[in-house]
Amino acid sequence: MTPADLKKALDLLAHDGVVGMPTETVYGLAARIDRPEGLRRIFTTKERPFFDPLIVHVANVSQARALAKEWPKAAEILTRAFWPGPLTLILNKADSVNPLITSGLETVGIRQPDHPIALELIRQASVPLAAPSANRFGHTSPTTASHVQEEFRGQVHVIDGGPCQVGIESTVLRVCEERGTTVLTLLRKGAITLEHIRKLLTSYNITLRFEEPTDRKQAPGQLKHHYMPDIPLIFVEDFKGDNDGVTAEANRRLHELPDDIEGVKIRKPTRPLAKAAFLNFQKDPIMAARELYSQLRDLSATGADHIIYRHDPVLCQGEAWEGLLDRLHKASSLRL
Repeated sequence: MTPADLKKALDLLAHDGVVGMPTETVYGLAARIDRPEGLRRIFTTKERPFFDPLIVHVANVSQARALAKEWPKAAEILTRAFWPGPLTLILNKADSVNPLITSGLETVGIRQPDHPIALELIRQASVPLAAPSANRFGHTSPTTASHVQEEFRGQVHVIDGGPCQVGIESTVLRVCEERGTTVLTLLRKGAITLEHIRKLLTSYNITLRFEEPTDRKQAPGQLKHHYMPDIPLIFVEDFKGDNDGVTAEANRRLHELPDDIEGVKIRKPTRPLAKAAFLNFQKDPIMAARELYSQLRDLSATGADHIIYRHDPVLCQGEAWEGLLDRLHKASSLRL
């Protein structure tokens, strides 16, 4: 990042603009939380529905505490252990938080990104930045500056911070206290797992209760389909045929799907599928997650008309794979 890059980004943010910001998870489309027009521009630039809340990125815990109505002991422990890093906490919001950020909810998502450029940009702006992923709504998230430039055809100023080291979006955890018990709800899986969280908090003798989410719109990325590449992704889990059989079955079943689900356009072919590209992973879940979105984008650009992923339950065992598999399930047009 050059001083000129930083100055341009700060000027844009101060005048209701949006900026492509690198983080360790994915690139974000950032706006100042005190500029309502900038917040609206996030939604219009991404073509994102206003019911999908934004995550606020902070430079330090003091900024985070100012956004929350309460700061549970569990929040203090979790932020001390995992911030800066890929953990978003959903907390009861302070009255000062703009409802555009929260989509009218009484909670707000907050995290401190683990990337020097993101932290410097927030510090220089002197105000937290709201920043969902820098891609059009429902599309594959960007993990390089060039992905953002391609997504918005060069219309968004992007600070190049190199490739993202985590590669999938943050873990999202709802935290609240009820009668001396800390109630946790995992709203989005990510690199920090529920077992990491459980072990940490129980080591502090925190009384925990885990709940299943009842309102999927408390956090972004909760729709049935999301992160979708430009061509259909076929997730093969329990289909016994060969790859030609997968293609034939996809040709038959893709046309039975609706054109969109919950506002996300389903990738369906305009002509019969003929040429497949194949998604494969390394054995290390950290490396697999880091490469996922780049692979989906690269395979979409090969001239293939669909992507086949054959799930290997032996390879993908354990909680460390769950965040990646969550993204793959949502990115798939069809599961066989």
